[in-house]
Amino acid sequence: MERDKKVIAESVRQQLPIVITTYTLPRNMETYVREVLRIFLEECHQDHMYEYLNFCLGELLTNAKKANTKRVYFKYKNLDINNLDDYKKGMENFKEETLSNIDHFLELQKKAGLYIKLVFHFKGDKVKIEIRNNSVLTPIEKERIQNKLDSVQQYTSMEDVFHRILDQSEGAGLGIIIMILMLQKIGLSKDNYQVMVDGNETVTRIVLPCNEKIFGGTDMLCYQFVRLQDSIPCLKDSFAKVQKFGISKKMSRSDLYDMVSKDTMLTMLLLKRAFAKGCKELDLIKVFECLSDEELSEIYSLDNPDVSIVRSNKTARPYFVHAQNVAEFAYNIAKNYDIAKIFTPSEMYTIGLLNSFGILILKTASDEQKEYVEDLLEGYDDLADKVRGVFYSGIEAPYLGMVYTKKEGFPDAVDSVIGFWNDMDEVKNKELLPAHKIIYLAESLQSFNEGNLEFYQLDKEILSTFNITSEGQFKGLLNMLTKA
Repeated sequence: MERDKKVIAESVRQQLPIVITTYTLPRNMETYVREVLRIFLEECHQDHMYEYLNFCLGELLTNAKKANTKRVYFKYKNLDINNLDDYKKGMENFKEETLSNIDHFLELQKKAGLYIKLVFHFKGDKVKIEIRNNSVLTPIEKERIQNKLDSVQQYTSMEDVFHRILDQSEGAGLGIIIMILMLQKIGLSKDNYQVMVDGNETVTRIVLPCNEKIFGGTDMLCYQFVRLQDSIPCLKDSFAKVQKFGISKKMSRSDLYDMVSKDTMLTMLLLKRAFAKGCKELDLIKVFECLSDEELSEIYSLDNPDVSIVRSNKTARPYFVHAQNVAEFAYNIAKNYDIAKIFTPSEMYTIGLLNSFGILILKTASDEQKEYVEDLLEGYDDLADKVRGVFYSGIEAPYLGMVYTKKEGFPDAVDSVIGFWNDMDEVKNKELLPAHKIIYLAESLQSFNEGNLEFYQLDKEILSTFNITSEGQFKGLLNMLTKA
């Protein structure tokens, strides 16, 4: 389970769905699913809801399993589940006959390819828990569910439910009503419970808001953290190489460009100085053209107040490599698919490189910043550990990077891509969506290459923009771009 815990934590950090699929939902799978729920809620800092949501999850899983069993049972009995008379006839003995021979009907479900898919997804300011099964709701079932939801307001307690519910044909309909009452106990309502049909799947979903105090606290920390970010942390060994440009005069501009353009922090130093000069370019070649040798020497000098040197460490180094690969992927994707429109491939390269800036300043934080964070956390009392956990986990890293680029006067379009590349719903300017999708794909390719995500976790709608419909195509693109 330790490996699963790491996968869940990484999925929450990257705001990717966690999906578990089963055909028969054996007891050991139910136990595993409940443990995943516990870990997931801990990572989302909603673990206080576990007992209530554990009940809700059990109800949703049971309903999905029963829906699949119902399909094979009706077929076995030669009854039309969409016909009201047949439906009533089938439900008379459904529970008794299926329970007495459950293994037989579970085997029929498996042969029919009827599955139950559980999805946990932290995204933006929402936490989603949903069950999908490929038995599409009939109009009769939809009506029964809606009637139960409409009747919830009549009940004030569990005892009241048991006393007043008389309909016994489908387990008395107790589950849905009790589930809504459970949600009410944790400050939610029936509006947080959704039932819908999506293609060939029935989806039942519980949508939870993120803890406002915790995530509001991390937003505040992002602003205060960036406010103290007066200098840009550069790895000691990397900076020593570019420093030679001003010291020895033996390094050419092209050699300097080659090193700077592969390093997020060295690039940010360059852009910060160029922007201050009025050169608002993102194409690094054009930025170099804006600056003289003397200015480049000043930028990559220890006398530059914008520079702070940090020792190379095992924690930060992989993120520098990650950023470089994302930049190269973003460039080649933009070049081959020609959809970015607002940005050139070279500008997409720069955005890809800077996309890791938020996580990098977290991993290279100064002692002063860490101490300041601790001072601020004192105001959160019992929530301090959770606010700290979210902040340093990297969940807010895109937002942190966006706060910094706003501070430095980057174009709004760049702020948008860096801040919301993994949350398209937050994109205000829809013309920027292609650029967001390029960074999403570049980040996904690199994370997949690092073994930090599975293909199933990726947004199929975004992938379709690039004509990717299978894992084989995705791997083929990764192989091609890696060679490029």
